[in-house]
Amino acid sequence: MEKCKACSDYFKWDDEVIEVDDEYYHKDCVTLYPTGYVAFLDDDCLGETENADGTTAYSILEEGQYIDDED
Repeated sequence: MEKCKACSDYFKWDDEVIEVDDEYYHKDCVTLYPTGYVAFLDDDCLGETENADGTTAYSILEEGQYIDDED
């Protein structure tokens, strides 16, 4: 299962996920700046992302990389 690179919690199927350079973060764990969008974790720049609004975990992760409510 895939974990958030910031908080190390597993993703649930409906979590809002930010993808940066093939790394995944909860939307609430990072700060997004509308400069094309660049994600920051605290003061560290993680890189650019295209999904500023976040994407549900089940949309971008493979089955088994997130917690399914049916489990």
